[in-house]
Amino acid sequence: MKNDFEEKMADIMIGEAVTALLEQDIAISWAVLADRLRAAIEHETDEDRVRAGLRAIEEVRREMQIRASEKIGVASLTEQKLH
Repeated sequence: MKNDFEEKMADIMIGEAVTALLEQDIAISWAVLADRLRAAIEHETDEDRVRAGLRAIEEVRREMQIRASEKIGVASLTEQKLH
């Protein structure tokens, strides 16, 4: 049950960060989102939000790694076709 709460809170924090970026007319990227989440938990005093923020950052990092792997895979396939 605790994991469900943290997961929901992480999703909420991601949503809050995206909303803030949109309101400030800042281009959204995975890196910018991770930075915004780090800033959000920097002065956070609620332990649940800190844990959820760390979980959200981990989710964003994981997504960044997946995207990077996909780009490398596509580049590799393109190089193979050129030879």
